[in-house]
Amino acid sequence: MPALPINVEDAARSDVEIEKALQNGEQLVWVNQDTRLNYRVLDMRTPANQGIFRIQCQVGNVFRQFLLSEDFVEIHTPKLIAGSSEGGASVFTLDYLGKPACLAQSPQLHKQMAICGDFGRVFEIGAVFREEDSFTHRQLCEYTGLDVMDVVDRLFVAMFDSLNNNCAKELEAVGRQYPFEPLKYLQQTLRLTFEEGIQMLKDAGVEVDPLGDLNTEAERKLGQLVPEKYDTEFYILHRYPLAVRPFYTMPCYDNPTYSNSFDVFIREVRGKGRHPSPNIRYNH
Repeated sequence: MPALPINVEDAARSDVEIEKALQNGEQLVWVNQDTRLNYRVLDMRTPANQGIFRIQCQVGNVFRQFLLSEDFVEIHTPKLIAGSSEGGASVFTLDYLGKPACLAQSPQLHKQMAICGDFGRVFEIGAVFREEDSFTHRQLCEYTGLDVMDVVDRLFVAMFDSLNNNCAKELEAVGRQYPFEPLKYLQQTLRLTFEEGIQMLKDAGVEVDPLGDLNTEAERKLGQLVPEKYDTEFYILHRYPLAVRPFYTMPCYDNPTYSNSFDVFIREVRGKGRHPSPNIRYNH
């Protein structure tokens, strides 16, 4: 029988396990990233990768079922379009039968069209393409977007609870190869205004523009300060300065300097959002 190019047991080892073996004078096989990608069909057999795909499946399922139960309508927006769909990210361009086209950066405008078309609450699970010139974990050229308006805090808590209750085996398998700490979150999601976030940073000695956007360093620092004070790594920062948000973002009803928009933070990673209705109020 011919030998396989990689052994699943070798591919399943964590960096911690390999480092510990080296310290004890034992040499274990380490499977690098290029080899994993070249033989992806074998690498997918590791318990961690099996867990990742099954967790992803559970996230999509909970996301869809939760929103359908809240009377949302699932839509599917175009991914091959004539022009840029959002000004805040670079776009992949291509030739479509002799005419310029691009891959959609966001379903945002199409979702707002659906709302204006009397669909009310809408959501989409779909591909997003952004020409991000970066190799950090904070930028991805292609990813699956869970795009929704409204009920974001309850939705995420429902997903976190479901993963903890239904994917314990998969989470444990992923954690063996890629060690991580369980996410800290509250059943009643913490909501901070942008001004409150800025004040926390200033109190910690971080100089930030009170009417500018947060840079990566400020986001990371806030991601450290919030758990220390509120014991949660999942929170919402809302009422961003209007000047730093896209053109279609609505001003706050009580102060047009700020916008009716929010960012969702999970540890140091954020996802943007905005509210389409002028009647939305935050009880904070």
